[in-house]
Amino acid sequence: MSTKSVWKVRDTGDLPFDSLIPRDRDLSGERPLSTRRQLLLRTLGTGAAILGGSALAACARQSEAATTVLPPPETTTLRIVMPPECDPGLWLAKDYLREEGFTDISHVPTNFTTRAWLTDGLADIAPAHPEFMVATIDAGLPLTVLAPLHSACLELWADRSITTVGGLKGRRISVRMKDKSDQFFAFFAALLGYVGIGDVHFVEAGIDNYGAMIDAFKDGRADAVLAGAAEGPKLRRSGTRGNVILDTMTDKPWSLYECCHLVANRDWARQNPIATKRATRAVMRATNRAAKDHAGAARDSIASGFPKEESLVVAAMNMCKYNWRDVEPTETARFFALRLAEAKVIKSTPEEIIDRGTNFAFLPQLRSELKA
Repeated sequence: MSTKSVWKVRDTGDLPFDSLIPRDRDLSGERPLSTRRQLLLRTLGTGAAILGGSALAACARQSEAATTVLPPPETTTLRIVMPPECDPGLWLAKDYLREEGFTDISHVPTNFTTRAWLTDGLADIAPAHPEFMVATIDAGLPLTVLAPLHSACLELWADRSITTVGGLKGRRISVRMKDKSDQFFAFFAALLGYVGIGDVHFVEAGIDNYGAMIDAFKDGRADAVLAGAAEGPKLRRSGTRGNVILDTMTDKPWSLYECCHLVANRDWARQNPIATKRATRAVMRATNRAAKDHAGAARDSIASGFPKEESLVVAAMNMCKYNWRDVEPTETARFFALRLAEAKVIKSTPEEIIDRGTNFAFLPQLRSELKA
């Protein structure tokens, strides 16, 4: 099927959030964020003075605080969904995973923004955005959220005639599917419901057609698109028409919450609780390493086979805040669950999403072990 043949343009007259009214952001109902600052002030630990370049991993291992002693993992095999450019820690974690007892480590070349890795049993852990997590848990799929990785990394690009989110009214927005299984549609449902816009048109590319979703904006078939990770830098580099009207690194309330998280197949995590803890620790150690030196992380990951472009890894990482110690992931889940429930995209309450789909029991210990 040609790219052109899969395109559809649909109205949003039947969307449940088209009757929402604009809200005052000061009356949005989101809860104040909790931080770990007070806990960290009470926690004894050693700082880590990290050098750049190839010695980074060795220095990090030597400078970390004493780690929790865990039994051997129940399995030595771990399948990881291929991460985007903003999360090279999921690639660089291989050395740490070997230290944790894993011997068969593979990166699965499947899209982390679709559910196939979970529904088809292709992988054990993956990165995931909050709107994907919430909608997937609401759908009853076996997803569990283990830890936050960073905030930001998303940019909303629009035609130059659109300068604000409010300017999207009546315009065409590129998504993969007009369904909550598409995290890009879910993000727009949360955003448009939040600002009280329902009169938009979604242009659909197909659930596995991320490239075509971006192309619709580049070719002028859509007026706006959500660009993740390296896609924003690519649009800049290509001189694509348009401008950024929302940056999740700087624009509130989106900048207050985490973006990419570490998630797992819940069935795998329940069968392998020790392996889950060990895998989480390895990924967070690697994320720490990467956050200290973006250029070094990009260089080291590419040198070890990460199938990305080095300059785009650096650019994507520069769009993120690796603040996983300071932002409570339950608040991120609650915020997006509230927004999607208000838009009638999900039926679960925030508490049900958190109870069914999160497991942060090991996170406080990791925050204590892994100093900034």
